[in-house]
Amino acid sequence: MTIYRLLAYFGLAAMLAGCGAQESPQAQPSTPPSATAAPPAESPSAAPPAAATRTIKLEVLGKGKAMQPIMYMADEDGTENNATLPWSRTATIELTGAEQRVGRLVSVVSGSVKDASGQLKPAPCRIIVDGKKVASGTGLCKYKVK
Repeated sequence: MTIYRLLAYFGLAAMLAGCGAQESPQAQPSTPPSATAAPPAESPSAAPPAAATRTIKLEVLGKGKAMQPIMYMADEDGTENNATLPWSRTATIELTGAEQRVGRLVSVVSGSVKDASGQLKPAPCRIIVDGKKVASGTGLCKYKVK
């Protein structure tokens, strides 16, 4: 491996750009270390954002029994077999600082219910966060909580 490739691997090749091979190293003007140093990163002593708590309510709507298991993901992952509809699960989750920035996925797969003709169809579902409806649909409802 050439020295240039080795320096490129460690990100130092850019520092050598413009240095001519025809001049001796002593002829190059020296740059003070402070001028080439990267700006300081965020202070490690900066406090992370406080944890945020959210109340999540997952709902599957309809009448009778769910013909397939209801699967959910909120504070924990789980399934609900032979659920009587309407069905709901309320969970309180605490979001970390990273989750507050990028979000945390919550979801419910509603399974199927029988329609008026006896055929199976996806059940309606919805997600409520802190009392506000944020997602609704049939078969699958998902939302990124921040």
